[in-house]
Amino acid sequence: MYMFCSELAQWLRGLFYTNKVRLVMTLLVRDEVDIIDENIKYHLENGVDMIVVIDNGSKDGTRDILDKYVKKGVLFYEVEDNHTFEQDKWVTRLIGIALKKYNATHVINCDADEFWTSKYGNLKRSIAENYFADIIKVGVRNFLPPISKKSKGFRSKDFKYYVAKTVLCPGEVEKRISGDLLRYEYPEKIITSRKITSIGYGNDSVNSKVPIKEVKSESIFIRHYPIRSYSQFRGKVINGGSSYRKNPTKNPSIGWHWKRWYDIYEKGDLQGEYRKLCLSDSLKELLLSGVIKRSK
Repeated sequence: MYMFCSELAQWLRGLFYTNKVRLVMTLLVRDEVDIIDENIKYHLENGVDMIVVIDNGSKDGTRDILDKYVKKGVLFYEVEDNHTFEQDKWVTRLIGIALKKYNATHVINCDADEFWTSKYGNLKRSIAENYFADIIKVGVRNFLPPISKKSKGFRSKDFKYYVAKTVLCPGEVEKRISGDLLRYEYPEKIITSRKITSIGYGNDSVNSKVPIKEVKSESIFIRHYPIRSYSQFRGKVINGGSSYRKNPTKNPSIGWHWKRWYDIYEKGDLQGEYRKLCLSDSLKELLLSGVIKRSK
C-alpha cells in the first residue's frame, strides 16, 4: 500500500512539475557529422529547450549543422581549439552558461552518441517525477555497430542489437580489455539541478562540498551508439587518442580505451579491434544466452 501511494505521488508530481522544468543540454563535439544532426533534432523533439555546445575544432561539416540550429535560436556554441579533451573543465563551463544565460532548472550532460530516452516521450515529464532531487541518475544501454561493410550514415534503425547483460569493468586498468568495451557496465550518467555547478570526467560524477540528494530515474534510459561505422571509429580513435595523450590529467583510467585504441591504430590493427567490438563472430551464441538482445 505504501509503495502504491509513493508511486502515485511521484506520478502526480511528474504531471504538476513538468511545465516548471527548464531543460538545457550540454554537448562536446568534434567531427560528429554522421550523428550530430539526428542527435540535436531528437532531443529538441523530446523536451530539451536549449543546447549549449563546445566544438573542439571540427573539420567535417559538424559546425555547419550547429550553425543551422543557432539560426533557429535553439543552440549556442563556443569553439575550443586545444585538443586536450579536458572534459570536466569544459562541461563545467557549459553548465555555467546553461544556468546563467539560459536559466536552466536541470541540465543533461550529453555526448553526441547518446540519445536520452523517456518512456513518456518527454524528458521534462520524467525529470519532473524527481523535481527536487539534486542529481537524477540514468542507466546506459550500449548498441552494437551494424554488421555492414559500408557506412550509410547514422540511422538508429540500423542498430538492431544491444548489450542486455553487462560485466563489471576491472578496477585495474591493465586488466581491462578494450575490445570488450561495449560489454562492460557503464557508470550511470546524471541529470543535474541548479544546485550542481561542477561535474567530473565522464559526466557521471559531480564536485560538491555539501550533501546532495541522488535518485535513480525509472523512466529514462540512454541509447548509446559509441561505435558506428569503421570510418567513424577510425576517425574518433585518431582524434580522441591523440587528444588524451595531450590531456594534463595523468590518471591512467581516464580515457583508457581511447589510449589503448590509439596504440592499436599505430600498430596497424584497428580493423581487428573493430571486429571484436561488433561481436559478430559470437552474436548467435550471445543472443541465445541473453547477453545480447534484439532491439524492438
